[in-house]
Amino acid sequence: MSEIIAAIDVGTTKICTFIAEASPEGHLRLLGAGRARSRGLHKGVVVNVSAATEAIAEAIEKAEQDAETPVRSAYVGIVGGHISSHNGVGAVAIPRGRSITRHDVDRALDAARAIPIPSDREIIHTIARNFTIDQQEGVQEPIGMHGYRLEVNAHIITGATAAINNLVKCIQSNGVVIEELVLEPLASGEAVLTPEERELGVALADIGGGTTDIAIFLNGSVWHTSVLDVGGDNLTRDLAVGLRAPLDAAEHLKVRYGHALPERVAEDETVSAAAFGDASVQAISRRYIAEILEARSEEILLLIRREIKRSGYDGLLPAGVVLTGGSAQLQGVKEMGRWVFRMPVRTGIPNSVGDVHRQWLTPAYATGLGLLLWGVRRGPTEHVRRQSPMMPRLREWLRSLLPG
Repeated sequence: MSEIIAAIDVGTTKICTFIAEASPEGHLRLLGAGRARSRGLHKGVVVNVSAATEAIAEAIEKAEQDAETPVRSAYVGIVGGHISSHNGVGAVAIPRGRSITRHDVDRALDAARAIPIPSDREIIHTIARNFTIDQQEGVQEPIGMHGYRLEVNAHIITGATAAINNLVKCIQSNGVVIEELVLEPLASGEAVLTPEERELGVALADIGGGTTDIAIFLNGSVWHTSVLDVGGDNLTRDLAVGLRAPLDAAEHLKVRYGHALPERVAEDETVSAAAFGDASVQAISRRYIAEILEARSEEILLLIRREIKRSGYDGLLPAGVVLTGGSAQLQGVKEMGRWVFRMPVRTGIPNSVGDVHRQWLTPAYATGLGLLLWGVRRGPTEHVRRQSPMMPRLREWLRSLLPG
């Protein structure tokens, strides 16, 4: 029986809600999607609960109308500079005479989680990197194997309690139960990475509006995560300042005419844009726009490279770097990335999600679609049973007949 799964991507510049039908085989068919301009958030963190709650409500309502299905529960993306991670180890004894079970794996992960963390932080994820059974290292799937001691090498991701609680409050105020909070680069990885890239070694960089989120995958699992406080908004603001133009006009110029490599733009090409002051419209050299974007684009890529080197895994990434997120669509940024990273670079597009209209199959929506895949592939969830499109309307009609 098909089931309903929903995802909410709460970003700095936009909030997206996706509702999909999941078949028993794990195939997704997108039923509805809603997008709203983000309000009340700064670099992925809620700074105004009321404004953020209203923006999330707008995105949810649009998706519900599109799908004609209510959102009861959802997987929710989380990101922000408050996120941190480290690796830990947990070990448990296995009773003599039986094989390892899921319960044993959970006990080992619980042991890895038993670390001292500040009272103002919470664990978001504890993800197994690999296992050791007795003296056998590098085990990927221990369930069913025999041994006396199970040890897990885990990647532990934490976040600030206040930031988590504020996000949870915004979601729950809209009557939505949170199935799981998912770190956004992990969700994006579900949508844009291939199994071979995950196995051989790859770095994912999700360049969003307020942050750039990095996840490094090796041997099929995540080994390193981090969040940089820089993103596409910095590109827009650089343009607004350099061109003395409103932010909306600068964003339009970035998306439609932007390029990270000025030498690829004709010197005599000009575009029109809104301006401050008496002159409401100004003519701007497109190459000058590219020169402004080049400097910040290079800075973002250099920060990504520095973080990859800091992780210690820069020599273990034969699959290179996958760039996704809205700012990964900037012309020329992929070519610049190949020069900066000195390794293979491609743009991460969510092409293997399922039955999804192509308007959503862009890097900007990788996180939202990845959250759906996370729920299907990884999440221990009780999906909401799919209802007939008429059921919500029927309930409202019946309710109207009841005495107040």
